[in-house]
Amino acid sequence: MNLNRENTKGKRSLSNIILIISFFIVILIPVLFMNLKRNQVSYIDNRNLLEVEDIFDDGNIFENLKSYVDDRIGFREKIVDIYAKFMDKAFNEITHPKYEYGKEDFIMSRAEENEFDPDFMEIYADFIKGFQDYCNDRNIKFLYAVEPRKELIYPEYITEGYNYENMDIEYFIELLELNEVNYLNNVETLKEAKELGIEEALNNLYLNGKTLENGEIDYTKINSNLLFDQKYDARHWNEAGAIIGISAILDRLNLLDSRVDKFNLSNYKSEEYINDTLVASNFEINETTNHFNLINDNSIYIEDFEEEIKRHESFRNFTHYKNLENEDAPRILIFAGSYFNDKEKFLTESFSEVIKVHNYRNVLDYEYYINIFNPDIVLFESTEYTHFDFYFPDNEMEDKIHMKTLEYFINNENIKEDEFVKIIEVNKDGENLTNFTIEIESDENFFAYVDINNRTLDCKVSKAGNKILVEFSIMTSEIQNIDSFDLYFVTENGESYHKIPISLK
Repeated sequence: MNLNRENTKGKRSLSNIILIISFFIVILIPVLFMNLKRNQVSYIDNRNLLEVEDIFDDGNIFENLKSYVDDRIGFREKIVDIYAKFMDKAFNEITHPKYEYGKEDFIMSRAEENEFDPDFMEIYADFIKGFQDYCNDRNIKFLYAVEPRKELIYPEYITEGYNYENMDIEYFIELLELNEVNYLNNVETLKEAKELGIEEALNNLYLNGKTLENGEIDYTKINSNLLFDQKYDARHWNEAGAIIGISAILDRLNLLDSRVDKFNLSNYKSEEYINDTLVASNFEINETTNHFNLINDNSIYIEDFEEEIKRHESFRNFTHYKNLENEDAPRILIFAGSYFNDKEKFLTESFSEVIKVHNYRNVLDYEYYINIFNPDIVLFESTEYTHFDFYFPDNEMEDKIHMKTLEYFINNENIKEDEFVKIIEVNKDGENLTNFTIEIESDENFFAYVDINNRTLDCKVSKAGNKILVEFSIMTSEIQNIDSFDLYFVTENGESYHKIPISLK
């Protein structure tokens, strides 16, 4: 009996040891396979993973360390996917951090508090007004467009017990009106299309509103009754919604410049498309939607500047198209968010050139992009749920100086020429883009400009240690046949300017 009892204890102890070892293996394997690579993007969260330096970024070291480990733990996406499938099947619950089920199996953004922030709205509206004035002073047409979230268009499907009210957007529109900003409210555009009926709204765009030979609209071309897919993407319009919103933008731009072709749905063919999974996740949905593809795509994608163009490290989207069949049309520079991702096909036929830059934070450096691409039109777009400090830093917008033109100062009869700047060194680098960095000495605060290749560019003035740097960028192709340019420095009070010729030899 004692021997058997000892054997039983021994087997139980061995089983416990194996269980403990297995437990630690399960814990340790994900740790051993942590993703430590830099510049990694989470497919399921649609964002950049935290970097090591982010742990020490704001003083919350322990919280940031936990977030870093959560982001980069081995097999994270597989674990998250398995858990998500279980919760959906067992409890009809979506575990994705951004989504939840609404009524009638509509997938909506996860309910959250929306605090009214008038201070931010005032700063943001003032920034847009300054941006518009900057463009108009340089004979560049300007339009700002605001897009809606799904809950504003389909409030009837919002999660039970939750009502979405956005006082910010109402106040924001009032501010745009007061500031006389040239804007388009696509919240109303999509609401009107929903009320009219999606098929009729889309088919009004068929042949740009023209009817067939027998006087009837061809409703067989379209098969769509939603502006946002029921499930696929709670935070972005589907292609039918994009057509409605972008065609309204093109209508407004046509009023600014008649060379902009209005949207013509007959240039596209509608095809059924299956969305297998929820956007930015592996959550299965198998939902049928419509995609609209150009029958004849006259645009070519330009890769020349993709590796060299400067962008914020977290907001890197950049696309550039030329339409060789519409060379007399204007060139447009677009600052847009994810609503415009893969939607360039609805714009390229209306312009000679389409350049799209990720709007968040990058738009604060609009001079840099305008210098390079020399647009005829600037379109600035944002979605109402992105109107907060993370995407558009309010302190930077509030401090933004919207530079006057060089002509504004030089044409002042009271301005005098003086010498208050000394050039220390001129450096340039880049291949398809040439980036100039000019070190100077001066005791004055000033604005800086460059007169180059019959164009006036606005320069960025910054300090690096004890050095004062003047910077600008231009396409290399623009300066291949010139051997000099002129730098202009204007004191902040506008009383004096200093012109300095620079040789490129």
